[in-house]
Amino acid sequence: MASILIVDGDTSAREPVARQLRGQGHKVREAASCRAADDLLGEQCPDLLMLEWTLPDMSGIDYVGELRTREGLRPPRMIMVSHRDDVRDIVRALDNGVDDYITKPYRAAELLARVRAALRRPAALPVSETLHIGEIQMDRVAHRVRISREEVSLAPAEYRLLEFLLAHPGRVHSRSHLLHRVWGRENGVSPRTVDVHVRRLRQVLEPHKLEGMIQTIRGFGYRLQSPDERSNGVAHAD
Repeated sequence: MASILIVDGDTSAREPVARQLRGQGHKVREAASCRAADDLLGEQCPDLLMLEWTLPDMSGIDYVGELRTREGLRPPRMIMVSHRDDVRDIVRALDNGVDDYITKPYRAAELLARVRAALRRPAALPVSETLHIGEIQMDRVAHRVRISREEVSLAPAEYRLLEFLLAHPGRVHSRSHLLHRVWGRENGVSPRTVDVHVRRLRQVLEPHKLEGMIQTIRGFGYRLQSPDERSNGVAHAD
């Protein structure tokens, strides 16, 4: 039988599913938020992740995207379960990496059949050991960063921040989201911490004329954009 993690902030929806799956002999764990799911993923990566689109701390669709590129994690098979039944939402979820999409309400027999089908699929391969955008190269195994073929030294926080941005290029990240993903539960960090470390990263990129790759989205946060996108006239806010 398989190990399954259910992520849903609605206890009344989550617990019946957990009972059904346990009744089939599966080892089931439950989480009410992405942060709680992260704690459980740190203990053991499940064979299957079932999650709601709407979660208390971030959207399930964004969480899927992060898991697909997270360092050291072999992404589990994923099924999204949601009341959203617009075909555009379903297509978006599938395009972002979920293996299947189940619309609520559903019948128990359908749910169990979808779970069996997902578990028959091969597990995902581990994420890439290297990240490469423009002139920036990161070796995640050796913990080395090269810019324009020149090796640079980064403090641990700057390394983690750059790694996260390289793994999610083109996406806008709020300061609070970056705090959660890069600093986790460290004490004494605030949104100002993100600004300080972004400034330090830009100072590292400046000698190579790449500081503009990290863009400020006023009133919200930051994103990393490749030089090619900038040269092609993609809209941005510095």
